[in-house]
Amino acid sequence: MLVDLFTQLLAQLGQDERAGSGHTHALVASPQRFQALFGHVTQMVWLKDPQGRYLACNPAFETFSGLPAAHLCGRTNADLLPPEDAQRYHQLDQTCLAATQPVVAECWASAAGGSRRALLEITKVVLRSADGRVDGILSMGRDITARWYQTQFEQLRSQILELLANGAELPHLLQALADGLRGLQPEQACLVALVTPGHGCGQTLKVVASAGVSAETLRLVDDQDVGPGQGACAAAAASGQRVVIPNLALHRTLIPQVGQRICQGACWAQPFLALSGQVLGVLSVMVAKPATPSAEDLDLLEQLARLAGLAVERHQVAQQLRTNEASFRALAEHTPEAVLVHRGGTILYVNPTAQRLFGAKSSADLLGTSTQKRIAPAFLAQQLARMQAIESAQPIEPMVESRFVRLDGSEFDVEVQGTAMVYGGAPAIHVSIRDISERKLAEAQLRVAASVFSHAIEGIMITAPDGRIIDVNAAFTRITGYSREEVRGQTPSMLNSGRNTPLFYQQLWQYLVQHGSWSGELWNRRKDGDVYAQMLHISAVHDQRGQVIQYVALFSDITERKAHERRLDQLAHFDALTGLPNRALHADRLQHAMAQAQRRQQKLGVAFIDLDGFKAVNDSYGHDAGDHLLITLARRMRLALREVDTLSRLGGDEFAAVIVDLAQESDCDPLLQRLLQAANQPVLYGTAVLQVSASVGVAFYPQAKEVSPEQLLRQADMAMYRAKQSGKNQFQTSGFVDSLF
Repeated sequence: MLVDLFTQLLAQLGQDERAGSGHTHALVASPQRFQALFGHVTQMVWLKDPQGRYLACNPAFETFSGLPAAHLCGRTNADLLPPEDAQRYHQLDQTCLAATQPVVAECWASAAGGSRRALLEITKVVLRSADGRVDGILSMGRDITARWYQTQFEQLRSQILELLANGAELPHLLQALADGLRGLQPEQACLVALVTPGHGCGQTLKVVASAGVSAETLRLVDDQDVGPGQGACAAAAASGQRVVIPNLALHRTLIPQVGQRICQGACWAQPFLALSGQVLGVLSVMVAKPATPSAEDLDLLEQLARLAGLAVERHQVAQQLRTNEASFRALAEHTPEAVLVHRGGTILYVNPTAQRLFGAKSSADLLGTSTQKRIAPAFLAQQLARMQAIESAQPIEPMVESRFVRLDGSEFDVEVQGTAMVYGGAPAIHVSIRDISERKLAEAQLRVAASVFSHAIEGIMITAPDGRIIDVNAAFTRITGYSREEVRGQTPSMLNSGRNTPLFYQQLWQYLVQHGSWSGELWNRRKDGDVYAQMLHISAVHDQRGQVIQYVALFSDITERKAHERRLDQLAHFDALTGLPNRALHADRLQHAMAQAQRRQQKLGVAFIDLDGFKAVNDSYGHDAGDHLLITLARRMRLALREVDTLSRLGGDEFAAVIVDLAQESDCDPLLQRLLQAANQPVLYGTAVLQVSASVGVAFYPQAKEVSPEQLLRQADMAMYRAKQSGKNQFQTSGFVDSLF
């Protein structure tokens, strides 16, 4: 996998970089290092800076893009690609920059200047310098188009064969083939026409299925005589050979009755034949612009034509021999299930699916061998008993799960059904085999998921699309107090604590519907009424059509963590002794108050308060008395101020007050007097009476010159020292009164 290759190369690169001393990532700093690592890598590798500009690429990327590295370097996708493609690749880069692990994505891209579409598997990883700075994005791409087409074709082939095995009507079956081709190649329109008897001894074409073809084109081809000079479909049906017309406009003279609008683009037609060589019909592809089909296009057309021929012929055989045992081989050859016929344990027939299932190169590897070699030892007794029962016409369970053995010795899980039949004029056993390894693996994964659901420490809740609760796990009951029976059929609103607003839930659901998931914190209520905080993640589960079929919510109780965070916040911003804001919170509130004063064109005052005689109290009565005095005076001084003002303890016997909403400096005087009075009142400590006074310095804001919060506090501090020098128990202003307002 590309991620594994990335890991190996980047690990080596990490060792090289640690050996160096530069601050820039080695790949970004040295194009030579990039080429040394990736110049001979067969996958495409390219490097961008954080702004999306190409820095380097290897030869494989140059070949794919059709552009040399010199032309790419320094440019962004916006310089090179259509806006939609550039935006899509930019978003992928942004996703990579936000991720902590390599990002893997699949996307369609235009190769060699738009000559063909290619599906790329792209792995991206952020490159960081030694100090953690993002230096670039390294990307590696692999062309998986062929694999994708092969997978899609195999699915289409299985669908057609299954329709055939189930006796689907021929028009329905061929329409599925046309729709499948259109799905594989959206830019191509296609039609299927059968060769039917015409007037006299001639033949005509009958369109039975189409996808993306205009009504005018369908009218032209339908009932068209088979023969040269009648267009691609008629010519292919007449010759039994593929016909390619790269530019219809150049062939308009061949079909004079065709309108100019139809004679545009290109067309190629592939006849499909019966085993006898008889032409059964034509599969034709049309594109809007002149073009020459690629080898891949022609190969796909040929394979689908063979499939169409197979469908038509097998359909005819099924119609003729539906009640005849001779139809068995014709159907078994192309059924999606593995079919095996044996007599007395000796294999007489296997279809191609059975050959692949058992890992045989040809039917000769299996024919004439014993069925016992293909049964896992643990299930041999089961299968021998079923063989004996079928041979003796005893009733058995129609289908059972078992385990078979491939030619290489590996075992695999199967679903097997055996019935009696006549083969080659003698009794035999027909065995249908279906590989259920993937299903068994999925069942095992479901058991693991069920175990996780039952034993997870996080609460899990599953709801229907309308919000009704379908199931909950044991952790949900432990956290909320509600049992599964109490909540099933209810909605999560039964847990609502009332702390989150209706707007919060409205925005939550809008985000969930738009993005498919939501994560965050909210408050819910337990069954006993306790309100608790939870970390919640909700994900939507979609079906194959993209419709939401369920919502899965995982949550954990974070009440203790939230309480711990509050305690940490209290310790970080409040004085442990008095409960007043500390120096850090004082600075923050002063900053906000200064900004507010500017907006409102008002004044504020900063008072620096120092207690007079506090040291003597500490020395005479001890620190407990001093703490009692500080607590009492802090409470009194806080009450002396207004609710909008802030009183903080800076440390020791020093306090600071932020006094806001002042029309003029003198409005602060009554509050300062109340602070002095509060500090001057005696405090009882046991039988002792403790009494101090306060010296207060005040500075005002705004001032004629710009001043910072720290400068404002220092001005107040200097004014406080003047108050002490002037006899204490008084306040002094800083003298910086040339205010703006």
